[in-house]
Amino acid sequence: MNAEEYYQLGVRLAAEDKLGDAFVALEECVTLDPDHGLACKELARLSLIANEVRAFTNWLHEAQRIDERDPEPHVMMAEHLVARRRWEEADMEVRLALRREPGPGLAKRLAAAQAQIPEYF
Repeated sequence: MNAEEYYQLGVRLAAEDKLGDAFVALEECVTLDPDHGLACKELARLSLIANEVRAFTNWLHEAQRIDERDPEPHVMMAEHLVARRRWEEADMEVRLALRREPGPGLAKRLAAAQAQIPEYF
């Protein structure tokens, strides 16, 4: 199988709630294609579901390395930080994401995260 096939398999397995197998497939994708940003973001998402915050952060950093213009890693981090009530860091991630001009779907998620940040923190 090639990297894209492993990515598709990983996404399918994650949808079926087979997280361990999804991790294996997605990690194989990244092994074959270290610049597969979608796989990195999916690994970050799954890491957070598995409560592996360090892995979540590492995979988001990899996604940012691959495409520094992609706002989604910043949106994902902002959502995570808001959930942890880490307002200052969340606000910084919101600002970074906004600079990268998120599309409508990401902008909606970003607005929801931003709305939860107190005006004065």
